[in-house]
Amino acid sequence: MLSKQLKARSPAKLILSGEHAVVYGNPAIAIAVDRYAESTVISSLSSAILFNCRNLKYAKSCTLHTLRALKKRLQDEYHAFLEGRCGIRDVLQKPFELLQFTVTHLLETWNIPLSQGLEIRASSEIPIGCGMGSSAALVMSTLYALAHFLKLEIDPSRFISLGREAENLQHGFSSGLDLQLAMNGGCLRFEEGEISKRSIPDLPLTIVQTGIPETSTGESVIAVAKHFKNSSIASDFAAITNRFDEALQGNHVDWMQDCIRENHRLLTKIGVVPIKVQEFIRTLELQGGAAKICGAGSVAGDKAGVVLVVSDRDLSSIAKDYGYCVQQVQGDYHGTHIV
Repeated sequence: MLSKQLKARSPAKLILSGEHAVVYGNPAIAIAVDRYAESTVISSLSSAILFNCRNLKYAKSCTLHTLRALKKRLQDEYHAFLEGRCGIRDVLQKPFELLQFTVTHLLETWNIPLSQGLEIRASSEIPIGCGMGSSAALVMSTLYALAHFLKLEIDPSRFISLGREAENLQHGFSSGLDLQLAMNGGCLRFEEGEISKRSIPDLPLTIVQTGIPETSTGESVIAVAKHFKNSSIASDFAAITNRFDEALQGNHVDWMQDCIRENHRLLTKIGVVPIKVQEFIRTLELQGGAAKICGAGSVAGDKAGVVLVVSDRDLSSIAKDYGYCVQQVQGDYHGTHIV
């Protein structure tokens, strides 16, 4: 008998303006781009759930009893993090636990009695831990595939809230921005949970991979919190993002580049742009380009994840000098969908 199966795909994201500040209710503008995570749900004859995570080189069957125990442990550890009794890295012990929590949480929330086994097959071409929303894309594609496989009618906002509970385990305090981009695609202005659609800017976009940051998103967010509590930096970020939004809606490319440069200055000021990455961006600026990190960056080491570059120039030789690799990207208009 052929197995029933269903696959969903979710895009990566790039923040154009407003990293870190968005966590504190300030605006951010971001786009979904053409790098994807895919999740396939397949029925099986076993009584367990097989998690097959190609990128993580993990494949293991778990009973619902085991998964419920895992979910409780993760929730208990997250509660301990909120109380300051442990760090955010102590919550998820292994990357695949995020996927296991996501599946278990959906099944328990809707009280689904499984009459058959399942295989959850997940893969991603989005760099992990580099500011492109890899975990959000994987969470959303898994929720969407499983919900449609089970023929559940779930409002898009409910998908976001379910995803945010999962994302919190990894990032500490998810703003929801990555999830919104993964779910909706396109270009969005995001502020205090509210979203407004924007046109995807007509910019020559390149991503430069500087390497996986030494500190996680959650650790970086916590480390820079003091800047947002004791200074005017939040309003400075907001002003730049609002200016970028105005330039975006008027399609003023030069203005958008100027805003990206100013955003980079603010990110450097809060300490999330390593010295080596600062030097790389300075080199690009001297040749007329604009660049900035696109995620949480790092408060240690010399790697900062993905750097977004807006430039008509070929960046290959410059990036090679720093040991970085370059890829062209385009906007994604579809968001999470069945494929």
